[in-house]
Amino acid sequence: MDDNKATSTLIEDAYQKIKQMIFQQKVIPGQRLVYNDLSKILDMSRTPIINALNRLEQEGFLVSEAFRGFQVKPIDLQEAWDLFGIREALEAYAVEQTIEKSEPKDIKELEEKLRNHENYMPDRYDRKKFLVDAEFHLQIASMTRNRSLEKMLRMNLEHVNLRFRLDNCDTSRMPVAVQEHRDLVKAIKKKDVLKSVEIVKMHVRRGRDTCINCLSYEEDTIHL
Repeated sequence: MDDNKATSTLIEDAYQKIKQMIFQQKVIPGQRLVYNDLSKILDMSRTPIINALNRLEQEGFLVSEAFRGFQVKPIDLQEAWDLFGIREALEAYAVEQTIEKSEPKDIKELEEKLRNHENYMPDRYDRKKFLVDAEFHLQIASMTRNRSLEKMLRMNLEHVNLRFRLDNCDTSRMPVAVQEHRDLVKAIKKKDVLKSVEIVKMHVRRGRDTCINCLSYEEDTIHL
């Protein structure tokens, strides 16, 4: 392996590991990321870590301040609203393309993702619940055979899943979301484009409302 390839591999490794730390809430929105601490945790030199942090900042996961370094960028109400608006457009297009291009084996994989989501019902929202939900939606995106769409949806979901605090989420949404997934799979199997688009738009909007309500509660608590 030449030096450039080795450096790129180290940067990618650092990038993925830092993202995993954020996902697992080992670092939370607003918390500083200290080079020396990351170097010890990841067992890497500062160079790939700095490059990974710069990449995460460019993608909007982190923010930097002069003399203070990087921190996980909190998600605010406007950004959450905007992200869900983009997601709605992406997923509406995705189900249309999925119905046109998917094969029987794709439907079987989608049904497996549905079962994973159905079977994991914790007492409160946690990172795994967000992950199994994202896997269901990304399976639909992968069925379009459009890698750019899949990449954009993955990034969109990661912004909410990595930067969103879960403490005050309304758990009554869980069984409703499962039923919406079931209804969506049925509509896709029937190749009903209009119904599929209707269901996925409603699903995303309801998820948005849950997220907005949770963020609003957090902001009200902070300002008390």
